[in-house]
Amino acid sequence: MMKMLIGLDEERVLRDGKYDLADLWRRIDEKFNRYHCLREVRPQGRVLYSGDPDHDYFTCMGLSYLSLRKQGWFARYCSEWIMYDNDDDEELPLQEIDLLAKERGKNPLFAAD
Repeated sequence: MMKMLIGLDEERVLRDGKYDLADLWRRIDEKFNRYHCLREVRPQGRVLYSGDPDHDYFTCMGLSYLSLRKQGWFARYCSEWIMYDNDDDEELPLQEIDLLAKERGKNPLFAAD
């Protein structure tokens, strides 16, 4: 199973006034909706996207990651981005991969400003 947790700095989005917060979440949701991933709103405005075992969730998570890492607006406002994966073995615990830290270390779009 794979899951992806995303958090946006919603206060910063509102303070900057450059984007509509609901529109940013809609853009993110679109990446996951194509492949029927499940959406769960978590505390502090974070959203957990979970793979649907009846659909190709591996492709969903992979393409969502590849798309989001190229978006300047996402890089600017992303405050949390974690992938959970157990290599499709439900007997194994989910491993936590900090995608935000990974991108900040190698992707200039995610450089702290």
